[in-house]
Amino acid sequence: MMTRSTAVARLGSTAALGGVGALVAGCVIAAVTYTGKGGEPYNPLNHFVSELGELGVSTMAAAFNTGLMAGGIGFLVFMVCLAASLGGWPRVLWAPIGIVAGVGGFFVGVFPMNDIGRHTFAAMLFFNWGWISVALASLDIVRRRDARVPRWLALIGALTVAAFVAFLREIPNNKVADNGHFLASPDARPEFWLLAALEWAVIAGILAWTLATALTWRRAALGSGGNAAADAGDGGAAR
Repeated sequence: MMTRSTAVARLGSTAALGGVGALVAGCVIAAVTYTGKGGEPYNPLNHFVSELGELGVSTMAAAFNTGLMAGGIGFLVFMVCLAASLGGWPRVLWAPIGIVAGVGGFFVGVFPMNDIGRHTFAAMLFFNWGWISVALASLDIVRRRDARVPRWLALIGALTVAAFVAFLREIPNNKVADNGHFLASPDARPEFWLLAALEWAVIAGILAWTLATALTWRRAALGSGGNAAADAGDGGAAR
């Protein structure tokens, strides 16, 4: 018989895996079919992530934007379920912040770069709050002794937070997107654009952290002896 903890783990990890898969698929589909305004192929070293969803430029923009929306929802559900499963007081800090980050990611897909004002607002919701949710959740993982979320996950979290912070610190130094919006595609594109590369590092980091956390949590909760481990973890959190 499936326990509540097992059901929550199944829902949360499935949402995370589905969101990660949808976003990765959307990125790949849009990238391999991309031809920029200058006839150039897509290059993560000098193109923003969201350029894959720019209507009228990216051939498969719809696939990318749909992937973003799925990824945002998946992250939101994952963070809510993870918090519900782990218990303990720190979750009241990182779970709501994770919800805000997930909502931001969802609306980045709703408002592509063509609607640059609302797109930038949604993107900055994700960038400003995403690193805080991962940082606080990782600190919570470190303080625990819970087999469902081993402490090595915090290392991936730390690398992800570093990518977020580096990206946010680089924004004021951006001299390329000189058309009035710092997250807009540039008029003149360098061969290597640090801000774009750091943005991709952020996406890679949060996908890796979400995927690793979801898989380890799922294996512990749903694998052999998972119910007992999950129930024991809930008891430990309650104490």
